Amino acid sequence: MQRLALPGLIALGFGLASWYATGETSLFGRVNLMAGAAALVLAAIGALQAAGGLASRAAWRILAPRLAACLLAVAAAVAAERAAARTGWRLDWTVDGSFELFPATKLALAALPAELDATLYHDRGDPRARRTRLLLETLAREGPVRVRVRDLEQSGEDADRFEIRGTNAVVLELRGAYETVDRPTEGSLLEAILRLRGGSSHKLYSTVGEGEGDPASPEPTGYSGLAVALGTEGYALEGLVTATGAEIPDDAGALLVIGAQRALRPEAVNAIERYLQRGGRLVALLEPGVRSGLEELLERWGFAVPDGVVIDPLAGPIEGGAAGGDALGRAYASHPITRGLDPRTLTFFPRARPVEAVRKPEPEDQLTSLVFTSPRSWLDTDVAAVRRGVTPVPPEGTELRRWPIAAAGRYSRAGGEARIVVLGDADFADNLHLRTLYNVDLWMNAVHWALAREDAITLRPKVMTPDQDPLTPQQTLGMLYGVGLLIPELMLVAAAVAWMRRRGA
Repeated sequence: MQRLALPGLIALGFGLASWYATGETSLFGRVNLMAGAAALVLAAIGALQAAGGLASRAAWRILAPRLAACLLAVAAAVAAERAAARTGWRLDWTVDGSFELFPATKLALAALPAELDATLYHDRGDPRARRTRLLLETLAREGPVRVRVRDLEQSGEDADRFEIRGTNAVVLELRGAYETVDRPTEGSLLEAILRLRGGSSHKLYSTVGEGEGDPASPEPTGYSGLAVALGTEGYALEGLVTATGAEIPDDAGALLVIGAQRALRPEAVNAIERYLQRGGRLVALLEPGVRSGLEELLERWGFAVPDGVVIDPLAGPIEGGAAGGDALGRAYASHPITRGLDPRTLTFFPRARPVEAVRKPEPEDQLTSLVFTSPRSWLDTDVAAVRRGVTPVPPEGTELRRWPIAAAGRYSRAGGEARIVVLGDADFADNLHLRTLYNVDLWMNAVHWALAREDAITLRPKVMTPDQDPLTPQQTLGMLYGVGLLIPELMLVAAAVAWMRRRGA
């Protein structure tokens, strides 16, 4: 039984690592913790039996130094925790800064017009409450936030008033208005703060009539999430029928074209051209295999938008589609829109067409290709085959390179400064994919930049989206520190058992 000690330590270590990385005890973590603890107990029993029992001198010679080391470690940990609590000192060694506030949260707290009341309601014994309380206290250190904790069982009146649906809920109150957050994460709290704070609204128009994405649709392929994200950050979205060719309204902060499935009529394109010439702002989401009617206009403004799907073999097959057909934004140019994005903060584009800044219409214009795939990517012009899930194969002599799938341009014209952002995919911003990886950051920062609101550009904390496909970063980590670590753990256990057998031979 003594040989169980090393495998037990390995299992215990993997269980603790899984809990530390994901912030919760998954099935993988629980199994490892229980198996590791059981193995250590059995190993200890075996050691005691070999030493002649607990009361023997030999047993105490074995146990005493180990018990002393354990007690010393526990005392040091308690002392360190108490010292950190008294001084407010914190050290975050996590790769993604799990215990540091995102820049967007800090900006929102700094802009609060009054003190924000944050009340945590929880049942006694709820293990999530401590983590939530620590998060609220972190908010309070960054801005005018007053934190309170209430026992949910003794707060029936508040539960009815604020429509609290369960334990570990947070109610935020600001100037008589309130928001109830049932699943408090930094991301969900930030969005509630932004809704409470309100502020000036910028008018956006979204083209209607040529099969564009529907901002009112809650379906996975709809764009209601996009509309909510815009509204949260101070934008009012309104539809604009372009078939008449009427002028773009003067109060338009920007015009959005979200995945038009039919070509916009020439009179509508001409109206957009006139709008840009007088200093308008355009954010266009194109789709491969579809003529949006904007291609010639965009070429006149310096963009190349060839039809086809960028194939990135390093992305692998996703959602049952063609291998490599769903590209990942892996590299980013230096630009305000991509501020904070790097090779670790990926963006996901399910079937994207190339968008490249190729020339300046006028010498003072500024054009930049923003988002790039891996250097092994290539362009497949058979869009229909890729959509059917056929695995694309690059013809001999195909150019392999980092293909750009988003670009932006800034133009000084007599009527004002025009700005254009073009992305080679509309699905990346639909309800199914907007919260995937860092898509929402790229989308919102593109809109902010188009409206010359560079001060609002930032990275946002991730909001958990259960059962999302593709997975959120948290779900991806959960799988990695779950089944993904099972094989290396078994290999380590096997190696430990083999080593102990050889040692005992």
